[in-house]
Amino acid sequence: MPVSDHSISAHHPRRIGWLDGVPLDEPGLLAFPGIEILQSETQRTVLKIPPSPARPTLIAKIHRERDPAARLRRFVGWGRARLEWRNLMGAEAGGASVPRPVALACHSDHDVVFSDFLLDTELFPQHLERYRGSRRVAMLRVLGGWLAGVVRAGVDAHDIHTGNILVRGHDADTAHLWLIDLHDARVGLGVPPHRRRAMVRQVAGALGAARAVDDVLHFLQGWGHGARSLGIDRSWARGPDREDESVPWTEVAPALLEETLQAAEASEIQRRRRHISRAFRHRRGAYHQPVNLDGVLQVRRKTRDRRRIGNHSGPGDARAAWFGDRVLQTVWHQKPQATLFIAGRSGICEQVVEKAPAGRSLAWFLREEECKKTVSRCIEAVVATLGRYHHEGIQLEGATPGRWFIEETRDGLEVVPDRSCIRYRGRLSAGMRLADLLQLGAIFDGSVTPVDRLRVLRSHAEFGPLSHSPTALRSLANHLGDLFARSSTTAPEPIRVRGLHSSEGEVDALHRLNQAHVPQLGGLDRPDFEALLRCASLVRVVDAARPEDSAETGPPAAMMVAMRRDDDYDSPNFLWFREGFDNFAYVDRIATAAAARRSGVGSALYAVLEAWARTNEMTSIVCEVNLQPRNQGSIDFHRACGFREVGQKLSHGKPVAMMQKMLTP
Repeated sequence: MPVSDHSISAHHPRRIGWLDGVPLDEPGLLAFPGIEILQSETQRTVLKIPPSPARPTLIAKIHRERDPAARLRRFVGWGRARLEWRNLMGAEAGGASVPRPVALACHSDHDVVFSDFLLDTELFPQHLERYRGSRRVAMLRVLGGWLAGVVRAGVDAHDIHTGNILVRGHDADTAHLWLIDLHDARVGLGVPPHRRRAMVRQVAGALGAARAVDDVLHFLQGWGHGARSLGIDRSWARGPDREDESVPWTEVAPALLEETLQAAEASEIQRRRRHISRAFRHRRGAYHQPVNLDGVLQVRRKTRDRRRIGNHSGPGDARAAWFGDRVLQTVWHQKPQATLFIAGRSGICEQVVEKAPAGRSLAWFLREEECKKTVSRCIEAVVATLGRYHHEGIQLEGATPGRWFIEETRDGLEVVPDRSCIRYRGRLSAGMRLADLLQLGAIFDGSVTPVDRLRVLRSHAEFGPLSHSPTALRSLANHLGDLFARSSTTAPEPIRVRGLHSSEGEVDALHRLNQAHVPQLGGLDRPDFEALLRCASLVRVVDAARPEDSAETGPPAAMMVAMRRDDDYDSPNFLWFREGFDNFAYVDRIATAAAARRSGVGSALYAVLEAWARTNEMTSIVCEVNLQPRNQGSIDFHRACGFREVGQKLSHGKPVAMMQKMLTP
C-alpha cells in the first residue's frame, strides 16, 4: 500500500518508499505486526518497526505535547518532533553521523518522526567497557575526533553526552559513531565558541570528569587534533600531530584540561543537587517515579547555621533543609533512599533521610558460625560495591563492619553501606581510596589469612595502580595491622603493629618471648639476640592489650624479625636461601605469646611484612619450619598464607622445611 500524503509533513525523497505499508499514526503503529516498544513515557514513545524486503529496520518516535506552552510551540512550528526532523535533515546534509531521516508525520494530537534504526550498535559507555589499555585510549581519542566532526557539520547539540552516542565496530580502527536525540540541538547556524566548550564539557562530564582524569585527557587529545585539523579551534592542541593505533591525536593545553575538568565537575554537582531537590519537593525519584517513604526512616541532622535555603514539606513528609551554598555530596539512589551532605560557613551540616538499611550488619554476619561458609562471597560483594562507589567519585568514610548491611536475596548477597558514610568527593585521591581499602581490612578477624585478605583487597579495581605506589604501600604497611581487627573480633583493643623502640626493657621482654618458644625458635643469649635485632632489616612488635586498671602495657604479644637478601647475616638457613633465590624477604623468627594466640596477630604481622616486601620490590617471602619436632601448627598457618615447600635441609642435626611465597605483581 503506498504511503498516504495527507499526514506526511516532510520526507526524504529517496527514502519515502520505506514507509509503504507502514501506518503513520500511533494507534496503527501500535497494532502493526512485529512492532517493538523500546521506550514509553508520558510525552514520548519510541517504537522499532521490523524490516521487510522493501525497507530496513526503522525507528518511530511519537512525540506528544502535553503542557500549554509546548502546544503553542507546536502550533507555530517549533514542536519537538518538527525540530528533531529539521535537525536530522540539516545534520545529514552537513555531513554529521546521525540516523538517516525518513519522514515526519503530523496528526492532531501527536507527531511521528521516522528514521533509520542503527543495527548492531550499542551505547558508547557500554561499548567503552570492552576495552582496556591502549585500545581504550584509542577509542576515547576516536570519540574526541568524532565530536570535532559533529561541530564542523554545524550541529550545536544542547544535550550531548555519551548516552546519546551509539557506536558500532570491534576496535578503534573500525568504530563508527552516531549522534541520536537531536530535538534540543541547533543545526545550520554554526557552533559559537562558548557552545563548543559547553559540548566538550558535557561529554567530559559523562566520561567521569574529575573522577576519570585519564579518560577525559585522552578524549581531549582526540578533540584537540580534530578541532585543529578541521579548522574549528586551534587553542586546544599543543605540539605536533601524533598517531597511535591508527588514531591521530595531539597533546592538550594543560590550562584547558584543568578548566574542563573543573567545569564538568561543577556541572555534575549541580545536576545531583537538582535531582535531590526535585525528589524532596515532589516526593519523586528517578524518572519521576513515586517514592514510598513509609517505614522506618533514619534522620540525622547537625545544624549549626540557621540560614535556610529551600523548602520544608508538610508534617510527616521527608524534610529538606539546605545550609550554606555548596553541596559536598548528593547521591540520589533509586527509590526510596536519599542522602544530602552540605558544607555551611560554620562547618559541615548534614541531613540524611532514608529508609533504614535491611538485613544484618556485616559485623554480625561474620560472627555467626552458619554464615562463615559464605564469607568469601560476602567479601567479594563488599569489594565490588566499594569499587562502584569509587568509580562514581564517592568515598565511604568510616564504613566499619557495623555500618555495612548484608541481605540475602534471590539474586545473591546484597551489600549496602550506611548512607551516612557516603562522601561525594568528585576526584578521589590515592590516599582516599587507600583509606577505604584499609577500612575494608577491618572486616577480617584472625581466622582469615593475610593471603586471603590481600587477595580480596587486590581484586578491587583501584588497588592495581596503588600497588605501584611506594607511598601507598608504605602507608599500608604502617596501618594494616592497626586496622585489620578493629570492630570485628572479641579483642578489646585493635591489633597495633609497630616498630622496635630499642630500649633495654623492650629488648629484655622480646628476648624472654623468644626463649619461651625454644625449641620451635633457635635459642639465643641476651647479647646475641640484641645483635640479631640490630642487623635485621625489619623488626615489628605487637603490644599486649592494656589492662583496665593499669596505665602501662603488658609484655609484648608478638614479634617478627625479617631480613633482606643482602643483609650481613650468617644463619645457615638464611645462607641456603641466598644461594638459590633472588630478591626475597627472609622471616628469621616470629613468636606469639600464649595469651595472644588465635587473635589475629600472626596474620597482621604477615600482612605488614608482605606490604613491606612489596614496597621494597621484593619478589618472594621465605622462611623455614621445624620438621623435628614437627611444628604442624606453623606448617598449616604458612600453607594457608600461600607458602609452599621448596626444599628440606638439616639444621643443627634436625630437618626443617624450607618454604617460599611468591609475590605476584
